[in-house]
Amino acid sequence: MSRTPDLIKLEPALPWLSEQGSAGFVQALGVDRLLLQPTPGSRDGAHLTRITVRLNEGPTFTLHGACTPTAAEWVFVVEDADQPRLLDMMGQLRKDQHIEICRNKDVEASDRFTGFNRLYFIPEALPRMDESALDLSREFLGRTFSAPILITGMTGGISKGTEINRRLAQAAARMNIPMGVGSQRIALDNPEYAPIFKVKPEAPGLFLIGNIGMSQLTGPDALDICQRAVDMIDADALAIHFNLVQELVQVEGDRRFSGLLHGLERICKHLSVPVIAKEVGCGMAPDTVRRLKEMGFKAVDIGGKGGTSWSHIEGLRSRSAMSQDLGLGFRDWGIPTAYSLAVVHKAFPDLPLIATGGIRDGMTVAKAVALGARLVGIGLPLLRAALESEEAPLEFLETLRQGLKVTLMATGAARLDDLSQRLVLGHPFEREFESIVRA
Repeated sequence: MSRTPDLIKLEPALPWLSEQGSAGFVQALGVDRLLLQPTPGSRDGAHLTRITVRLNEGPTFTLHGACTPTAAEWVFVVEDADQPRLLDMMGQLRKDQHIEICRNKDVEASDRFTGFNRLYFIPEALPRMDESALDLSREFLGRTFSAPILITGMTGGISKGTEINRRLAQAAARMNIPMGVGSQRIALDNPEYAPIFKVKPEAPGLFLIGNIGMSQLTGPDALDICQRAVDMIDADALAIHFNLVQELVQVEGDRRFSGLLHGLERICKHLSVPVIAKEVGCGMAPDTVRRLKEMGFKAVDIGGKGGTSWSHIEGLRSRSAMSQDLGLGFRDWGIPTAYSLAVVHKAFPDLPLIATGGIRDGMTVAKAVALGARLVGIGLPLLRAALESEEAPLEFLETLRQGLKVTLMATGAARLDDLSQRLVLGHPFEREFESIVRA
C-alpha cells in the first residue's frame, strides 16, 4: 500500500528562518517537504537551501533542501539525508496535535455506540448491606488494586506531556489503581524526552504500564526496544498497542508490518515484565485473541469501538480531503466494546481482560465488570481532566468509583463478581412484560 500523498496542516503555523534573512511560517508539512508562507520582504525562495524551524515551546530543527516558489507559497523539499530529522520533528508535533485535537474536537465514534446501552441491571429495592461493606478490590497481574479501573495509556505531548502524566500518576497512586503511559516511541528515539514518562518518583507505589506501538516491533531489535521502554520508566508491565487503521490513515503512518508476528512471541517469552496486547479503539475478535494468547500475552485490552476514534483524529490532522474522508469513513470502524468483551471473555474466561472504549461513568464500569473485564480502561475524559487542573483527574476517578458503589448497592451485590447475576439484555422484565401484554 503506497504512502498517502498528503500534508499535515499546522495550526498554529511554525516560524522558520534562513541564513539569507528570509523568514515566515510553515503552514503544512509531509514526509519529505514543507509548505512555507514567506513574510513580506523575504528574498527569492529559489535560492533557499537551508532553513531552521522552531517548534512551539520546543527545540529547533535545521533542514537542508531545495525550494520551489509559487505565487502564494514556497515548497521546500528536504534532502534525503535530513528526512529522518524531518520525521523526528513530525513525531514531536504529532503528540502535541493529538492532545489539542482531543481537547477541542469531537473525536469519539459518531454514534457513541459501545453496546453497553443495551444492557441493564435488575434493581434491588431492599438494602442488603452498608456501603462500607462493599469490596471493589481487583487482582491483576499479581497486584491487588482498590478498584477495577485503569488509567489507560494516552498520547504524551512534548509541551504538556510531563504535566499530564504527573497529574494522572498522582491520582492513580492516591486511588491505588494502575496507570499506563502513552507511546514511548518519541523518548526511545530521543532520550531527552524520557522525563515525560518517568512518573514513579512523583507517585510512590504506582503500578505503571509502559507502551510501545506494533509498528516499531517489526525488526530484529524488537525485544531490545521493548526492554528499553520498560527500563526507561521502571514499568511493571508493557502494553503493545495495535493501531492498524490509525497507521493507514495517518499521513506519516507505517505501512509495513512484515516481521511483526515473528517478534511478538519472542518478546512475550523473554521480556522482564508481563506483556499486554492493547487495541486502540477497533475491538478484538476471539480468533485474534487466541493467537495473542498462544504467543504468550498475559492480558488483553480489547479496546473496543465507541470511544475515541484515532482514525478520525488522523483525518483531522490532514490537509487533504481524501485523508479527511478516510478518517471519517473509519470513524465508527470496529467491534463495539461490550460485544468484543463478551465474546472474548466467553472464549477465554481465564484470560485477564481490560475493557477500554467509550466507558464514561461508574454504572458502565459495572457493566463491563459484569461482562468479564478484570479492569476497565478510561482515557479521553482523564486526558481532558488532566489538562484542566491538578485536582480534576482525582475528582473524575472518585465520581467513577462512587457510581460503581451505587450500582453495587442498588443491585444488592456485595462484590464485583456478583454483578454478572444482575445484568440483563434489554430493560428488566421486558420479555415478561411483552408476554403478559400479548397474552
